[in-house]
Amino acid sequence: MSNWPGGYFCPCHGSKYDPAGRVFNGVPAPYNLPVPPYRFVSDTTLRVGENDPSAVAWDFDSIRQL
Repeated sequence: MSNWPGGYFCPCHGSKYDPAGRVFNGVPAPYNLPVPPYRFVSDTTLRVGENDPSAVAWDFDSIRQL
């Protein structure tokens, strides 16, 4: 893929996503990638996979696909 602009590639089905997780047109995937929970631990540290401790629990079942 010499013209690959970067992002994410699914080797199973050939779907491509841009760096923000938006699906490219014309690939098998019908939806963008979900944004995982995250929080800023400090000015220089981002923790992915964990909500702000004061936030409610988050899980992938809460994703609505339109």
